[in-house]
Amino acid sequence: MPENTFIDTILSLPVLLTFIVCALVASIIIWFINGVHRRQRERLLADQRVHQEATLQRLLDTVVKDKDEVVAEYEQRLRERDERVATLEREVARLRDRLSSSGLMGLFGGRQRDVVSALLLENEQLHELLAKKQEQMRDMMADMTTKLMDRIDEQAQESARAVRYKQALLSAFLQHEETRRLLDSMIAEGKLAEPKLPEGPAEASPR
Repeated sequence: MPENTFIDTILSLPVLLTFIVCALVASIIIWFINGVHRRQRERLLADQRVHQEATLQRLLDTVVKDKDEVVAEYEQRLRERDERVATLEREVARLRDRLSSSGLMGLFGGRQRDVVSALLLENEQLHELLAKKQEQMRDMMADMTTKLMDRIDEQAQESARAVRYKQALLSAFLQHEETRRLLDSMIAEGKLAEPKLPEGPAEASPR
C-alpha cells in the first residue's frame, strides 16, 4: 500500500541518518550561536561593570579629596588662631612681668590699679572662653567628619545597588534580544513556521 511505502521510506535508515545528522548540525549551530551571544553578553557586562566601577571610584576620590581639603583648611585656621592666642598670651605675660618686676603697679592709683587688674582678669577669662570654643569646634569637626564618612558609605551603597540593577536590566534585555534573534534565525532557516494572524470571517458571497 502507498501509505505503508511512505512510512517505510520515512523510517528507512538513510532518512533516519539524514534526520539525525541534521539535528546534530542544528544543535551544534545553536550551541555555537548561544556561546557567541553569551560571550558577547559577558564581555559587554564586564565592560559596563569596569566603567561603572571607575565612575564610582572617581566619585569617591572627589569626595575624599574635598573632605581632605576642608579638614586641612580648618586645621590651618586653628593653627593660625592658636599662634595668635599664644602671641597675645606671651605679650600679656611679658607686660605683667614688667609691671610686677618694676613695681609700676604701685605707681597707679587705687582705681587705675583696679582697672589694670580687671583688664588682666578679663584677658584670662577671654582666653579660657576661647579655649572652650576651640574644643567645641574640634568636637563639631569630628562629628562632621563622621557624618561625612557615613554619607560617603551610604552613597557608595546606593551606587552599588544602582550598578546591580542596571546589570540585571541589561542582562534581561540581552537575553530577550538573543531569544528574538534565535527565533528569527530558525524562522529564516525554515526550522520553525512563522506564526500567522487569525483570519477574519469570510465575507458572504453575493447572491
